[in-house]
Amino acid sequence: MKIIISLLLIVLTACNNPNNSQSVEICDNDIDDDNNGLIDCDDPACSIYTICSLKQEICNNGTDDDDDGFVDCDDQDCYYDDECYNPGEICNNGVDDDSDGAVDCDDPDCSSFPSCTYLREICDNGTDDDDDGFVDCDDQDCLDFEDCITVEICDNNIDDNGNDLVDCDDPDCDDFLNCQTEICDNNIDDNGNDLVDCDDPDCENHSNCLVEICDNGIDDDNDNFTDCFDLDCLGDSSCSLSNEDCDNNIDDDGDNLIDCDDSDCSFAPSCLLGIECDPASDFGCSILGTGNDHCYFDEIEGEGYCYSGEGTLDVNESCNSTVECAPGLMCLEGFMGSKSCKKICHLSGVGECDVLCFDAFSNETYGVCLP
Repeated sequence: MKIIISLLLIVLTACNNPNNSQSVEICDNDIDDDNNGLIDCDDPACSIYTICSLKQEICNNGTDDDDDGFVDCDDQDCYYDDECYNPGEICNNGVDDDSDGAVDCDDPDCSSFPSCTYLREICDNGTDDDDDGFVDCDDQDCLDFEDCITVEICDNNIDDNGNDLVDCDDPDCDDFLNCQTEICDNNIDDNGNDLVDCDDPDCENHSNCLVEICDNGIDDDNDNFTDCFDLDCLGDSSCSLSNEDCDNNIDDDGDNLIDCDDSDCSFAPSCLLGIECDPASDFGCSILGTGNDHCYFDEIEGEGYCYSGEGTLDVNESCNSTVECAPGLMCLEGFMGSKSCKKICHLSGVGECDVLCFDAFSNETYGVCLP
């Protein structure tokens, strides 16, 4: 009632004032109605008007304008102000609602949200904080935690997972292409370095990649056969028999030297060993690398003989006859009566067997490898 009376007095005063020919100030229209240079609540005429008697918060001046203890956007009066309106982070929807780069419990705004306060795994305290059955680094919540990164990066020369094994030395890298070992006889680039088989340095000492030098007295390719005894030297000039037949008692090449007296026969088995061929090296039956004859061992005669054919059974495979075994092997009966292929060796040889060359035939020249 007092407010109504006051307003009536203002209006009557304005109407009865002979010096005021202007309109009365309306206090909420942003217009200087009475043309006194003061608008709305800034005009003393509006001082008792309700909207002007209450102080309003200005939302961007850093001042508690309405004296309610809250400044600018902290004041509820500014909730819908363009500079203050923000729906805030919703803490369980997987969305960065306030666009600050942090989602849900990662946003400090959610620090007091229950599921963020009590059910978040702390990754280095030995406790199952979120009660999901997984502790610290075993919890998926800790996948990005620095101390929980356990995957070895296989080509950075760093021990990424802290097990003192770096790159390819770490079992985690067993399937990493650059950690694969080159297989030296499969025509495949196994380790992904664009070098295949013997072109790869990994194969430097592989028997398939070593070359036998046929006149240096060394087993260069580590296959237990030296120089002309090595099949790799068949047809090599150092091992050639020229035109001399080394066991016919004729001077075939007309140099006045016959058979083993001719230097062309230096490496002929019949001259070296006094036999037709060497069953341990399969040497002598196809001396120039031609034909399909292979040298096999005759246990009764104690010497080699040429056989037109080639067995396929490998060491320790069951057999019935020697010619079923691959060249260099023979079919030998064991203690229990079963027969299997065994490697033939020279009793005077060195390095032909892993353990020893056993005199199985009471023969001066040949035995079999044990075990």
